[in-house]
Amino acid sequence: MKGIHYYRTDAWNMIEVKTCANDMHAYKDHLHQELSIGYIEKGATKLYVSGKNYDIGAGEAVIMYPYVSHRCQPLDINEWQFTMIYIENEFCKGIFDDLEEKHSIGIKKLGEQEFNQIRYLADVLKSDVSGFHKEVELISTLIQLFSTCDVGIKLESVGKINEIKTYIEGHYLQHLNLKDMEKHFSINKFALIRGFKNKFNTTPSAYQLQLKINYGKYLLKSSNNIADIALKSGFYDQAHFTKEFKKAYGVTPLQYYKSL
Repeated sequence: MKGIHYYRTDAWNMIEVKTCANDMHAYKDHLHQELSIGYIEKGATKLYVSGKNYDIGAGEAVIMYPYVSHRCQPLDINEWQFTMIYIENEFCKGIFDDLEEKHSIGIKKLGEQEFNQIRYLADVLKSDVSGFHKEVELISTLIQLFSTCDVGIKLESVGKINEIKTYIEGHYLQHLNLKDMEKHFSINKFALIRGFKNKFNTTPSAYQLQLKINYGKYLLKSSNNIADIALKSGFYDQAHFTKEFKKAYGVTPLQYYKSL
């Protein structure tokens, strides 16, 4: 789709996704107040950053720190498509408190693995999944991208991870959000997600989804009203429940019911 499109992706107005296709945009030197993470889907560009230039092409991704002067010069405007994710500094507190002090680093050019991670993140942020799932996915990606930063879990926080798992098991049908969990367990959201993933090899939102699917499977033992079961299991509609159920079990809810 030609042109420039913006997506606000959260309730706190701190995250924005921009897609651009075959359009010259901000070709003059400029800067952003936010942390910028982006990837090129088609074409190539010269990226000028603080007096240096970089060649960036399709399949590559970059991180641009706040307040870094830069400009892009696509090689062919008719073969040019990219996506950017803008994250306000306030959101990033806890992964590094001095983000604005890191502007001297300027830019990080990322590889294929990071490209795929960021592309998947952008798709999640633009989708209609829950805000909890979006925030967890964003933080998980940031932790991986900034693995060299000091985001390790304090020893006194490790014991809280099991409590968090128990909390999710008792509230998985409710709307969860990281802000409430931070306050409830007195743990930084970055430490929470990193600790949970290290211990259980999954994220809090993925675990919540697993519990919801399992509950829907249990309800299917006594009913074939898929729409009703979807709502009772915490899904916003039957299509979403069916999609996630099939991903988990390889069959649709109705197929599962008929096999009982």
